[in-house]
Amino acid sequence: MAGGPILVLNAGSSSLKYASYDRLSLRPLVQGQVDLATSDQSYGAALRVALAKTGEIAGPPTAVGHRVVHGGALSQPALITPEVQAVIEAAAAMAPLHNPPALKVIDAVQALHPDLPQVACFDTAFHAENPPEATTFALPEPLRAKGLRRYGFHGLSYASTVRRFKAETGQPLPNRLLVFHLGAGASLAAILNGKGVATTMGFSPLDGLTMATRAGSLDPGLLLYLLQHEGMSAVDINQMLNHESGLKALGGYPDMKALLESETEAARFAVSHFIYWAARHAGSMIAAMQGIDGVVFTGGIGENAAAIRSGILGRLRWARLNPARQVWVIPADEEGEIVQMVKEFL
Repeated sequence: MAGGPILVLNAGSSSLKYASYDRLSLRPLVQGQVDLATSDQSYGAALRVALAKTGEIAGPPTAVGHRVVHGGALSQPALITPEVQAVIEAAAAMAPLHNPPALKVIDAVQALHPDLPQVACFDTAFHAENPPEATTFALPEPLRAKGLRRYGFHGLSYASTVRRFKAETGQPLPNRLLVFHLGAGASLAAILNGKGVATTMGFSPLDGLTMATRAGSLDPGLLLYLLQHEGMSAVDINQMLNHESGLKALGGYPDMKALLESETEAARFAVSHFIYWAARHAGSMIAAMQGIDGVVFTGGIGENAAAIRSGILGRLRWARLNPARQVWVIPADEEGEIVQMVKEFL
């Protein structure tokens, strides 16, 4: 097992991100992304491209770490076995954009290198210790017994933020930290003494904030209405909620940069809607922590859109945060967190 690099793979619905790290120092060696449109729409072909590009510089890997969005009942990194794959597959209905691609890449690695250890790292794991009041749906017990609960996501990003906070900021981790992970998918996490206690995503990555193509929190009665009175099927609703809602539905673009550059009234409203709901959900997270000592922005929007950060902080003036001393921007590093987990696991 010694010597060769650790390869990290992050499979999305239309791309495969990859990064190779030195096994001992965890220094990044090479990273990139393969769009499926350039690899014949095959995760196997995308994997071969990634292996070729990383192999040229770093050599063949001795272990692979995968980002798996939904781990179901699994709350620690796990060596991928048929039993673990079955758990990931069972959770696919709760993360339909993410778990199926991860499984395809896992299978592709297994086909090419059957003896290569593969480790699954779960976005849901960071939130596993949220208190039961935060995770329990008030549903009949037989349904709760089947695992119908709030899970939370973006956990690799939150874990990375906590682990790297002092190195990135030069400050000790605040006791009550609110983290905004804002990107195409967006969520918040309330982190008390380094542990997650509440988050905005729930049973699936659909809940919470307004996102690029996802609506965020909805009254479930609306879904019943669509089923009963608008002639929509569950398939139709799934397509709408995952691909046709959010910023795209409100402003015409799923991309925040395009919305901020647009001068249309719809685009301005979409931006305002995003800020309003991020701040409104932040109030809930602050209540879960019984106060706030600091804020971190991360993710593509959180890191790059100063106007969005300013708008959210403007709506949180009542929290009396000092922007110079209590607000930080920390780049997301999910791949770096995965490789750390893989090394510790192995």
